[in-house]
Amino acid sequence: MNDSHTNNFGRRFVAVVGSVVALVFFVAVAAPLPVSAVSVQTVVGQNQAAVIIPDVDPLAFSAVQALEQLRNDLIRFDGSAEITISFIRLRRATAEQVAERLALDPDELEAAWADSDVNHQTALLAALTQVGTPYKRFAMKPGIGFDCSGLTSFAWSQAGFSIPRSSTQQIRAADPRTPDTAQAGDLLRYPGHVMMWLGVGQAVIHSPRPRQFVEVRVLAPRSMQRSTFGDPTE
Repeated sequence: MNDSHTNNFGRRFVAVVGSVVALVFFVAVAAPLPVSAVSVQTVVGQNQAAVIIPDVDPLAFSAVQALEQLRNDLIRFDGSAEITISFIRLRRATAEQVAERLALDPDELEAAWADSDVNHQTALLAALTQVGTPYKRFAMKPGIGFDCSGLTSFAWSQAGFSIPRSSTQQIRAADPRTPDTAQAGDLLRYPGHVMMWLGVGQAVIHSPRPRQFVEVRVLAPRSMQRSTFGDPTE
């Protein structure tokens, strides 16, 4: 879905709406944060939380800004097919950072995000705010820890969807998709592991395994061949 049809944060960082976001920006400017570690926690919408500001990864921080602007646009235009140039620029900046890390074409990546509906864009950006959060088995705690299905559950909850907790149940409940019909943000699962597709090629965001962290990654061809796409909104 293109822009004209849009209608409906290094480790442990929580960003929430309104004045909280302003506080994040103030701290970031007043006391520049190291970016060697990667983290963001953001809980937007109905789930509110305190702000914890450690090291900030620029990709996660960029995603926080883009997601906040998208929320503001939807409120401002009462859910109509309107978004601001501010959101487009912030989305572009986030896509450029992902593309740089994964050696992707930023134009192709951003176009794939723009072609996705608002729910998929919201879920994808929410997942990106968690880059650098540690893997924790059976966890779904923004900025603290996620297992693979905890990350996907969290991300889609920010778009207003309650999806099953396990990776197997998530893909079974989702409407099947192919690489040609999937949108950025759709689920992508191979046996025992669930991720979110970034919209181009073999690029995903996921919480991989113990002692690692939420990351963007290009899958190996074999892993991609064993994977199944699913749309949790259907």
